[in-house]
Amino acid sequence: MVKAVVADEARIKAFEDGVASSGAPRAQVGLVVGKLSASSDRALVYSLLPTPPTDAGEPACSLRAAAPSAGKAKSKGGGKGGATSSSDAPPTLQFDVDWVAEHARQVSRMLLGGMSVIGIYVWASEGSFKATSPAVLSQVIRVVSQAVPWYGSDFDERLLIHLSYSPRRWACRICEMASGSLRPCDFKFSKLLTSLQTFRCTYNFETRLNVVQAEPFKKVMSKAISHLTKEVQNAKALIDGVLFLDGMTITSESSHKVDFLLPFKTNLPVGV
Repeated sequence: MVKAVVADEARIKAFEDGVASSGAPRAQVGLVVGKLSASSDRALVYSLLPTPPTDAGEPACSLRAAAPSAGKAKSKGGGKGGATSSSDAPPTLQFDVDWVAEHARQVSRMLLGGMSVIGIYVWASEGSFKATSPAVLSQVIRVVSQAVPWYGSDFDERLLIHLSYSPRRWACRICEMASGSLRPCDFKFSKLLTSLQTFRCTYNFETRLNVVQAEPFKKVMSKAISHLTKEVQNAKALIDGVLFLDGMTITSESSHKVDFLLPFKTNLPVGV
């Protein structure tokens, strides 16, 4: 369970200043890129990526004026006893959910290993954010998580970060996929990107497939290479030629080469 969110101070604050000074629309949505793990109660945020306009030039997030209601209409005489006009209510946020999900799919294909799309952010005023139903916000997060599933993991928490420009402040919530509930969590800044290291590894394999036309090729391919996941998980890693052991610390800043030592296969014919 995530209890705290730590964001890279230099990158995230520079992003906030850039959005605030660029004359961006009063509502914006984008992706949170970072790292979430079931083995840690901290989520790491490396970057925020704005979702671009749709092919038709429409924004992925916009404001919708509050609908008038009888309870909020002014009295006919306009007297002091009349209720507040519906025009005083803050507008709510509306999203092009499918477009945000497609953005997540495209971004996830380009991310380096160790980074994932772990949620969304919303740039909006405090009033509009609070006026938007939590069910609407959690639905956007749910669709995004379905677009970029984490294979081999049943971790069901994602982030919702709110950047408020009126007043100027940050807030973070954890969305639980199963229930759609949003709970607040601690949010703080630190230096993250400077502590990251680069590991390069290439894993080659060869396989032959019998493809049935009625079955999608992607599904056939996924089934055919599914055993490779366990094979790699059971491998020993050599980092720069040294066998990696639990508790080993690697501090050098240069790129590291990783090689796998795979266990001998027990199903090979005798004599091979």
